Amino acid sequence: MHLSELSHPNQLHGLSTADLEAIARQIRERHLEVVSTSGGHLGPGLGVVELTLALYQTLDLDEDRIVWDVGHQAYPHKLITGRYNDFDSLRQKSGVAGYLKRSESRFDHFGAGHASTSISAALGMALARDRRGEDFKCVAVIGDGALTGGMALEAINHAGHLPRTRLLVVLNDNDMSISPPVGALSTYLNRMRLSPPVQFLSGNAEEAIRHLPFLHGELPPELERIKEGMRRLAVPKVGAVFEELGFTYIGPIDGHNIPEMVRTFELAHRTEGPVLVHVATTKGKGYPYAEADQVAYHAQSAFDLKSGKAYPSSKPKPPSYSKVFGQTLVKICEQDPRVVGITAAMATGTGLDLLEKALPKQYIDVGIAEQHAVTMAAGMACEGLRPVVAIYSTFLQRAYDQLIHDVGIQNLPVTFVLDRAGIVGADGPTHQGQYDISYLRAVPNFTVMAPKDEAELQRMLVTSIHHTGPCVIRIPRGEGEGAPLMEEGWEPLEIGRGELLTDGDDLLIVAYGAMVAPAMATAGLLQEKGIRAAVVNARFLRPLDEALIVPLARRIGRVVTMEEGALPGGFGAAVVESLNDHDVLVPVLRLGIPDVLVDHATPEQSKLTLGLTPPQMAERIQQRFAGVFVAAERQALPV
Repeated sequence: MHLSELSHPNQLHGLSTADLEAIARQIRERHLEVVSTSGGHLGPGLGVVELTLALYQTLDLDEDRIVWDVGHQAYPHKLITGRYNDFDSLRQKSGVAGYLKRSESRFDHFGAGHASTSISAALGMALARDRRGEDFKCVAVIGDGALTGGMALEAINHAGHLPRTRLLVVLNDNDMSISPPVGALSTYLNRMRLSPPVQFLSGNAEEAIRHLPFLHGELPPELERIKEGMRRLAVPKVGAVFEELGFTYIGPIDGHNIPEMVRTFELAHRTEGPVLVHVATTKGKGYPYAEADQVAYHAQSAFDLKSGKAYPSSKPKPPSYSKVFGQTLVKICEQDPRVVGITAAMATGTGLDLLEKALPKQYIDVGIAEQHAVTMAAGMACEGLRPVVAIYSTFLQRAYDQLIHDVGIQNLPVTFVLDRAGIVGADGPTHQGQYDISYLRAVPNFTVMAPKDEAELQRMLVTSIHHTGPCVIRIPRGEGEGAPLMEEGWEPLEIGRGELLTDGDDLLIVAYGAMVAPAMATAGLLQEKGIRAAVVNARFLRPLDEALIVPLARRIGRVVTMEEGALPGGFGAAVVESLNDHDVLVPVLRLGIPDVLVDHATPEQSKLTLGLTPPQMAERIQQRFAGVFVAAERQALPV
C-alpha cells in the first residue's frame, strides 16, 4: 500500500511489520519533501513515525480518541488521515494547518499549539465517556519536554486518583534525560509483570490471603508493605514516580520498534485504570542533520535537503528584534551582575541563547513552565536582582495570574520581553500575539511599551531595568527596520513620553510599536492626496502620553490609532478612553485586528486580509473622513 492511498487510519489494521516500515519510509520522505520546500516543524514529527503507526494499529479512530500534545509532532498523523495530497499546502494560507485543528479533520480530536494540555484533555474525554456509559479508548501523547509543564503534572495528579478511569498516556521521550537506556530486561519485566497469568496469580494470591479466617478480609500492614516492595522491584526508578502517583507504568520501550510497541500498547489497553507507556524515540529520526542537531532542526525555514542548509536570503536583512534584544542584554549583564535572563524553554527563539553562551551564570531556563518563570522572577526581584523574562506573547497568556498577583500587586522590578507580539504567520491562531496589549492594560503598577525600531528597543531595555517597578516590552517577530544600533551607552527613555514624528493639521495618527513605520508610510500616501497628517510614536501604552496626544487631538479633531493587536480592549481603546476622560469628543478610527482569529498564512497575507497595509489604511482613512477632507479642500481653494 502507498501512503497516498490512506484516507483512514483504520486501513493500517492488519498490515505486516514490513508494510508498516515501508509506510514509515514514505511518511519521512513526504515530510522532508514538504518541510524542506515551505518550512515547518521537522524533528518532532520525524521522531514519532513508528510510534504513530504502532499506536494506530491498536486504535479504532472511528470511536477512540487521541490527543497529541502541542500538535507539531502530529505531521505523521496528518499524512495517514487523508491529508497526503494536500500536505504541500502545509502552513500556507487556506492550506493544511501546522497544528491539529478540529475543524480540519474529524480525526483531530483536540487542537493545541501550546504544550502540556494533552493529558487534561484526554482525561476530560475519558470522564465524559464514563459518565455516558460508553466504551472507547482515550490516549494522550506527550513529549518529555511538555511533561515539565505544570498542567501536565496537575493532570497526572488528578488521573492517578481515578483508579477505575481508563486512560493511556504515551510519554514520547526523545531526550533520554529522564530515562535509563532502553534494554531487553526492562521490556521483559514489564511484559511479565503485566501479563495476564502474572496478574491473575498475584490477584488470586492476594484474595487468598484476605480470606484467611484470622485476617477478616484485610491485609496486615506488613504484608501490604511486602506487596508494594515486590511491585517496585519490577519498575525502573522513573516508573516508580508514576506508580506512586497512581499510574501503571510500562517502559521504557524502543519507539522505533513497531512490533514491540504494538504488543505494549495492546497490553496497556487491557490494563485497568490510568497507564503511562514510556517510549524512547530519536528526535529527527531518519534525517542525519536533524538527528545531529535536534535544536536547530526542531523547526526550519525552507532548506536544501542534500546539504541540510537553509537557502540564503536574496538580499541582506537587518538583524531580528530577538537578536538585538539578546545582544543588548548580554552587554547589560556584563555591566550589571544583578541582571538575569530567564526563558521558558525558548532560548533560541527569544535570543537568550546568546546570553546562555556568553554568561551562563546569569541565564536560567525553567522548561515549559511560564507560571513558575514569572513567580520565580518575582522572588529574585525581592532579593535585589533585576530579572528579565523573555517569553512569547502567546505563551505569557499562561501566566496571567502570576503577572497580577505575584509581580503587579507587589510592584516588583521584573522586566518582561514579549517576543512574537502581533501577527506571526504560519503557526496560526494559537500563536498570534494579538492579545497582550489588551491583557496587560489593566495590570496594576505595570509600565507597558513597544519600540518603533530595534534602536528604540535597546533604549527601552535599559529604561525597564533602571525602573523601580514591573515593565513590559513587546517586540514583533522577524527583522528590524534597519535603524543604526549602538554597542553600549544607551540612554533611558522618560517613562510615559511619546514622540511626535511629523506634524499636520488634517489628521492625527497615533501608532504603537510595529505599526509606527506603516503609519509613516500611510501618512506619505495621504500627503500625496493633499492630506497632512501628524504622526505620533506612542512608545508607551501604560502610561499613555496624554500631555502629547490630547492637545493634538483637540486641535486637529480627527484621530486614527494603529496597532498590531486585538482592537477589543486594545491600544486604540486606551486612546479613546483617554480622550473621553478629557472631554475631547472627536471621531476616532481604530485600525488593528478586529474580533477575529487570525488563521495561518504569511504575515503579509494576514495584514492584507485584515486591511492593515499602508495603501489599505490610507484608503480606509479617506473613506472614514471623506466629507471632512472634501470640506477642508474647498476651504483651501483660492477665491
